[in-house]
Amino acid sequence: MPNVVFISPKGGAGKTTAAVVLALGLAARGRRVALIDSDPNKPLVNWGALPGRVSTISIHPAPTVSDIRDAAREASRRNPDWVILDTEGTERGTAVLAALRFDIALTPLAGSQLDLREAIKAAEIVGAFGRRGGRPIAHRALLTRVPAAIRPRMLKSVVAQLHEAGVQILPTPLLEKEAFRALFHIGGGFDSLERHGVWGADAARQNSEAYIADVEDLVRDAARPTASREARIV
Repeated sequence: MPNVVFISPKGGAGKTTAAVVLALGLAARGRRVALIDSDPNKPLVNWGALPGRVSTISIHPAPTVSDIRDAAREASRRNPDWVILDTEGTERGTAVLAALRFDIALTPLAGSQLDLREAIKAAEIVGAFGRRGGRPIAHRALLTRVPAAIRPRMLKSVVAQLHEAGVQILPTPLLEKEAFRALFHIGGGFDSLERHGVWGADAARQNSEAYIADVEDLVRDAARPTASREARIV
C-alpha cells in the first residue's frame, strides 16, 4: 500500500490539486484511495462535500499533526490500495514526515523563484528525515500550472536550477488547465466536468493520466522487495 505525501513549505503551489488529480486517476484504474487532509483549511474535505464524489475515494480530516495517526488508522479500515496525504502549505506541514512512514514525497511548484527556493528546501527536509529514519524517501518536484504550448524562459531557468541543486523532477508536469480548477467548483471527477461542459476536460484527463503513470513508476522504483503491504503507521 503506497503512502504518498504532497509537501511544500509554501502555500498555493498546487498540492491539493495534484493530490485530487492523483486520487481520481488511481480510482479510474480501479484502486481504492484514502485521502488524508492535514490542511487546517480542509480543502479535500470541502471538495469531498461537493456532488459526485467517487465512491472508491475516502477522505479523512487531520487538522493537526497529532491527528494524522488517527486519520491513518481510520483510513486503513477502508482497506485502501493507496494513501495520499495533503499537507499544510507552511513549514509546520513538514512535521507530517514524523507521523507516518512514506514511500514517496512530491513537492508541487510553479515556475517562480519563490516556489523554487521552497521546493529545494522541501527536498532537503525530506532527505534529512529519510537519513534519520534509515530509509530514504523518494522525492520529486512536480511542476504545476505549466503553459500547454510555449514554455516561459523563467520556467526553463527554474528547471535548470532544480537540476543544479540535485532535485529530481517528475517527468510529466500538470499543465495550466481550467478543468483542474473546476474540480473544486463542480466536484466529482473528469466525467462530471465533461457533463457540465467544462472546456478542456478531456485534455486535462490525458495530462493527468501521464502524470499518474509517472507516480506509479516512481512507487515501483522506490519499493523494496521485502516491503510489507500492511499500513505503515509509526
